[in-house]
Amino acid sequence: MFPLKDTVMGASTFFASALPHDVCGSNGLPLTPNSIKILGRFQILKTITHPRLCQYVDITRGKHERLVVAAEHCEKSLEDLLRERKPVRCKSSKG
Repeated sequence: MFPLKDTVMGASTFFASALPHDVCGSNGLPLTPNSIKILGRFQILKTITHPRLCQYVDITRGKHERLVVAAEHCEKSLEDLLRERKPVRCKSSKG
């Protein structure tokens, strides 16, 4: 495995599906917006760390169900890195 190098910060924007206005749950209370549900679930992704993984840094909720996710980003994909390296072969031990 190759160590991650040359990571940069990036941001991605997503729009969560909006709920219809004036909709209540079976208990009569307003439904939780989808962007709030995503925001809560994202907190688990922030805890995942490994030396060979890019990390999610933060998420921000904006107006109209907009979410902005900040994360590390590698300019080269795993496929690019594998193409640059010579294949490694295991020597079989005889004997």
